[in-house]
Amino acid sequence: AEDEGRRANITASFVDFIALYGNFAGGYFPSDEDDDGDDDEGDAEGAVGALVGGRSSPPAGSRAHSRSGGAPEPSARAARATQAAAAGARQASTRKTLFLLIKSFVGGGVLFLPRAFYNGGLAFSAVLMVCAAGAALYTMLQLVQCYERVHCGYGEMGRRLYGRWMERVVMLSIVVSQLGFSCAGAIFVATNMRDLFNAVTGCAHRMPLWFWVVVQMAVLAPLCLIRHIKGLSGIALLADVFIVAGLVYVWSVDVATIGRLGLSYTRNFNPDSYALFLGTAAYTFEGYALILPIIDSMRHPEKFPLALALVMALCGAIAVSIGGLSYAAFGDSTQANVLLNMPSKTPATLAVQLLYSLAILFTMPLMLFPVIRILEQALFPRRSGKRNPAVKAQKNVFRTALLALVIAVSVAGVDRLDRLVAVIGGSACVPLSFVYPPLFHLRAVAATSRERLRDALVAGAGIAASAYVTYGAMSRWGVSEPPYDFCDVV
Repeated sequence: AEDEGRRANITASFVDFIALYGNFAGGYFPSDEDDDGDDDEGDAEGAVGALVGGRSSPPAGSRAHSRSGGAPEPSARAARATQAAAAGARQASTRKTLFLLIKSFVGGGVLFLPRAFYNGGLAFSAVLMVCAAGAALYTMLQLVQCYERVHCGYGEMGRRLYGRWMERVVMLSIVVSQLGFSCAGAIFVATNMRDLFNAVTGCAHRMPLWFWVVVQMAVLAPLCLIRHIKGLSGIALLADVFIVAGLVYVWSVDVATIGRLGLSYTRNFNPDSYALFLGTAAYTFEGYALILPIIDSMRHPEKFPLALALVMALCGAIAVSIGGLSYAAFGDSTQANVLLNMPSKTPATLAVQLLYSLAILFTMPLMLFPVIRILEQALFPRRSGKRNPAVKAQKNVFRTALLALVIAVSVAGVDRLDRLVAVIGGSACVPLSFVYPPLFHLRAVAATSRERLRDALVAGAGIAASAYVTYGAMSRWGVSEPPYDFCDVV
């Protein structure tokens, strides 16, 4: 009975984690309007989103509580969902909060770090990763302070403090970052699928890498049409088990390789490509968008800063250990997808490649869910496909076209994974993590000249880093470096 209770708690935590995506970045992006279930079912699911997403009524990103007085009231359905969840709000324990935070920050992007350490150099990358974790913690806590003062979602916060143009800029960064995560994931899956197929067929039927990107459409297209976000909770739970198994395997191979062959040649600083590391470092801390709904779900929100600090310390340790050990083990041959450095064609490597690929593949619809909802609300305002087959068909076409765009960008970047990750990090993740929070803090919280100066300096440094990293990654875009293929080894 105790084991069953533990499994039930884990499952419930994952359902709540999935529900966070209905309040992504503190916004109100419910999945009930297009659902095929009845109103009660939709309201129940909206209640889950409200439970995880907000102490306020309606959830954090809703505009019902705009203090500026000009925002529209939420729909009656959103209000019913909020009322249904009101009794259960603020019920997440500190332990559950730690789980949600770890789940938010530790994902597939960790395996891009070994190549990032190669790009930056071992000592430079280790020090900068620790600094990036500290800076991310500082700006996330700034965002939380702004939220306690303004109490609305990330995009809405920009609108209230700076105007509608800032809301559009913030939402554009969110859309670009989530689409970028999906593109990087598609390339990662493609390289592993190619290796698996070549190992099974003995390299007798080699297919180009872009083929393995395109073939993912067959799995992703149906998943992206799911309206109930809770329908993704099961595969997300399975995906996390696979990710943990993959990380443990990479650690074990790194240690065994170093123990058998010694340290590979490494550089402490790489002057040619260190800018790529900066973008990947920002990419690594991708859980910024779930900070607001997580703090809103806490029973004791005053404990959130300590919980976040513990999680950031853990994530920093994981990042440095995976990136540093793998680079020390494989040196200049470190691949953008470090699983390609694992012993080729062994059962353990093939199993990890398969499981990790499935994990990333099944996570991609979750990454795209907020983008789909944000864009659908803009393209189909107040138009539900629940009882209108024509509208539902239009939305299905839109979702399929958006996925096709992700696949097309992935094909274009299939030989440039580390540069693609750096572009995403520089253009979208750096502003979201290190520019917008201090700018919001400057307007909403800063009370002294020293605080305002500090916020301006942090935001200015973030803007400079964003421009520098993005330019550096794009300037190296033309350098094509096909991933390692064991079939090419004679």
